[in-house]
Amino acid sequence: MAIKTVLGENLQTTSIVGGKKGEVRSAYFEPREEMQPGELLAAALGACMLTMVGFMASKRGENVTGTELSVVPEFDEKHSRVLKIALAFSFPASLTDEQKKFYARAAQTCPVHNSLREDISYTVEIK
Repeated sequence: MAIKTVLGENLQTTSIVGGKKGEVRSAYFEPREEMQPGELLAAALGACMLTMVGFMASKRGENVTGTELSVVPEFDEKHSRVLKIALAFSFPASLTDEQKKFYARAAQTCPVHNSLREDISYTVEIK
């Protein structure tokens, strides 16, 4: 399915997945309400990772509803690429430390994570 992206004024974009009603907007210059493209990358990574956590939990018959993930990208000085990504998982208190570690590892097998450059360094915090 193709994603159509249109450039608007002031470096704003609107992206629509073919056949869908929703759209995603991005903006580069301030003031802005939308995310910048690098922030969208981080959001896509977080969404993909938590989807993998939910998928694995459903296979194991466990409940991970309410799990949160903070994704903080660090860019080079030219803001031309991501160098590092800090990940902080906040799992439900009902999970054991072993379960939390399992899900944090499983999250890192999602397609978006697997598609990013291999030289990006990651830090992972588990709560």
